[in-house]
Amino acid sequence: MSDNFELAAVRREKIAGLVASRGAMTLRDLCDHFGVSDATMRRDLQALDGAGQVVRTHGGVMKNSSVLGDLPNDQRKWVGAEEKSRIGLAAINLLKGDEVVFLDAGTTAHAVAVHAIKQPGCTYVTTSLGIAKKLQSLGISDFYLIGGSYEPVNDSFAGSLAIEALRSLSFDVAFICCSAIDLDSRSISVASEAYSQVQKEVMSNSRKKIVIADNSKFKPSAFMRTAGFAQITGIITNREASPNDLERLRQTDLELVLA
Repeated sequence: MSDNFELAAVRREKIAGLVASRGAMTLRDLCDHFGVSDATMRRDLQALDGAGQVVRTHGGVMKNSSVLGDLPNDQRKWVGAEEKSRIGLAAINLLKGDEVVFLDAGTTAHAVAVHAIKQPGCTYVTTSLGIAKKLQSLGISDFYLIGGSYEPVNDSFAGSLAIEALRSLSFDVAFICCSAIDLDSRSISVASEAYSQVQKEVMSNSRKKIVIADNSKFKPSAFMRTAGFAQITGIITNREASPNDLERLRQTDLELVLA
């Protein structure tokens, strides 16, 4: 029993180190890497989460330091992938098919872009390099990529050049990502000041402002507040959100869509 306990402790230390170096990993990848069953890995992750060394997510785990910040898109894209896909489809289904649509920089906005082929008549605008590439791969011809200062965390462009370009545009619908939805302060926020400035410019020029966020985003504010609920039209989130969070959202004037 002592040997088993010591082996588990060593493995958990290695798991914490691996997650810290990579930022985030799936349960499946961890099981394959350490050669253990799903049940064993779940126990390890539960213990590490309880000790504050990692943060469990739907389908995997991320390093604890990422709770108040943003992981790079290539590390975040798998976190809650199924939920984000449903949110993306729900967002596309809100469109009539001829709107000018802004797609924010973020993995949930990327999930919207994946389904953009269902609304090929829309004009899409984005600051995200990855989203632009996805639209191109789908054969969407009517899209614009806004340039500026490159932000590696979100694989997107920001800064004064991006702001000036966005200032000359107007949008029927803007799908906005965020790092946190604070139900106490009734606001959304992100971890980057540059990213926040882009969002503020977009929302000032948008008829409908729809926040797209999975249930993990219902938490205290991140570094930079972007908007209060009074400045937002609605929120699309996944149906796994807690009943309490959903009830609090229903008490606002926001349009709520569950995916």
